[in-house]
Formats: sequence, structure tokens, C-alpha cells
Amino acid sequence: VYLGASPRGSIALMKAAQAYAFMFGREYVLPDDVQYLASFVLSHRIILKSEAKFEGFSAEEVVSNVVGRVPVPVQRLVK
Repeated sequence: VYLGASPRGSIALMKAAQAYAFMFGREYVLPDDVQYLASFVLSHRIILKSEAKFEGFSAEEVVSNVVGRVPVPVQRLVK
């Protein structure tokens, strides 16, 4: 990656996830919402190096790869 998403990108992802949840009648965002929307919202904000393009990588693949590596937060109940 040559240039990554700015803090405005994360704000856009948050707002998109909130809107997506609202469309499905929820007042809360699920991790699946963020994972689904990340490549749509962030990929156009990524500028790949020429080498990455020649190797066949796309910005969408880079975002999906990163999102796939981030563990989903889970709240555990303490008994």
C-alpha cells in the first residue's frame, strides 16, 4: 500500500455501518456490518504501489485481507 485511509475514512465507515444497521431496523452496529462495508467504504481511499498492481492486488483485496485479520471483539460475561 502506498497511501492508506485517513481518520475521515474511519468516520465514513462508522456512519455507513450505522446507516446499514438502521436499514435493517437495528439501533446498534454489528461487527459483520463493519466487515461487510469496509471494502466498499475504504477501498477507494487506498492508493496501491505500482508493484502491488503489477502483482495483481486490488485495493478491495487489501482492505478485505486486513479486515479478515482483525479479531472480532467479543464481550465475555464473567461468572
